[in-house]
Amino acid sequence: MALQVNIHDILTQLYVNREVVEYLFAHRDNISANQLVAATSISTEQYQKLISLELIYEYEGMVFLNDAVIALFEDFMEIGEVTPGLIQDLLSELRRQMRYYQEVHEIRFLRGIKKYLKRIHSTISREIIKLQKNVDETYKNEANFRIKLQKLEAYREKRDLILDFIKNTEEILEECRKIFMLSNDAELYNIILMLKAGLIENMDYLIEIQTDITDFINKIQYQLDVYVKVQQLKEIKDQGNLYFRTNFRQVVEGLKPLRLNGIRGPRTRIAVDFLYTDEGHALSKKFAEKYKISRMMLRGLAGKLPDNFKEKLIDRQIKLDVSNLVDKFLAQNQKDLFLFIMETKFPKSAGEITFEDRLSLFVEIAMEHEKKLEFQYTLAPYEYEYNGEKRKLKYTVILPAKIQKRQPLTVNW
Repeated sequence: MALQVNIHDILTQLYVNREVVEYLFAHRDNISANQLVAATSISTEQYQKLISLELIYEYEGMVFLNDAVIALFEDFMEIGEVTPGLIQDLLSELRRQMRYYQEVHEIRFLRGIKKYLKRIHSTISREIIKLQKNVDETYKNEANFRIKLQKLEAYREKRDLILDFIKNTEEILEECRKIFMLSNDAELYNIILMLKAGLIENMDYLIEIQTDITDFINKIQYQLDVYVKVQQLKEIKDQGNLYFRTNFRQVVEGLKPLRLNGIRGPRTRIAVDFLYTDEGHALSKKFAEKYKISRMMLRGLAGKLPDNFKEKLIDRQIKLDVSNLVDKFLAQNQKDLFLFIMETKFPKSAGEITFEDRLSLFVEIAMEHEKKLEFQYTLAPYEYEYNGEKRKLKYTVILPAKIQKRQPLTVNW
């Protein structure tokens, strides 16, 4: 480097100029110095400082981020190009450490074996993730069909190379099984178990990647064939030979194809508002049962209140003075509405007031006297007995509206 620097200087400059680093990392091609200054708040002094530290550099009027910095971010975020050769280097180093340990059974070589086993596990997983991302990104973003095919073929070769490395790793573990057993090291045993499980899982991922690559290549090849035919057809049309020297028009008129014949139409999408209804929830529950989605199964479908639930309480309302009950509730500030109704002692003339009657009364007051009440929009638990067994329900905390400026009611869950 041009200057003697340390890790503190590099980290400081990366943090202070993080806007520049982020911009150059996102736009790696054709960024001039003027564009960089216009897009960020970097000063001339800061710009020269980054160049002196070789964190950025200029080439033919363009500004680029240092390749080492790019590689650091790509490795940490598990993006960038696949480098299966790194796995081969780790396997070679693992074999070397095993030879050392066979010669001299010392703990330092055993630590080296553990280190490279862990690195092989993490590196293979990281390379497979990068491979999957690169395959998807190439298929979606590469505009040129031929380049897209070439890239996918290269990724297929890298996939096969990683598969060979996995098989080599399994062979190494099998060859050195006696050495691992003689070491009698519990940590090494756990590392090998995790590595074997990871290799099996990675094999499955590689099979999926191979399926995706094959599917993408077939689709691209079909699109490329169609594109070539369209180009040829356009060339004939531009020359004026399509309608005058071929029977194109007669062939098209004689086809008389059936509309949408053999083509599946788009599936009808369900409106979001419909899913909020009871019928929508029932439909969602059916899908959850079909696709084994447990989250939808946990929430039960609340039953509908009967349309004539008020009419069923006419006799009860005659005996109960609901307005007087509401006035008493508004005059106190110790209990919320639910607890107030549950603990209220009604006169004997009202007859037996069941738990269901008190629930109905709670709902009725909440609906009819909404303006006099303050809804906390928090849930509180309440335990009760039903047929000799204890149950628990949760209700909305409702307070008198006149105490809304006081301290909220504390609920013990």
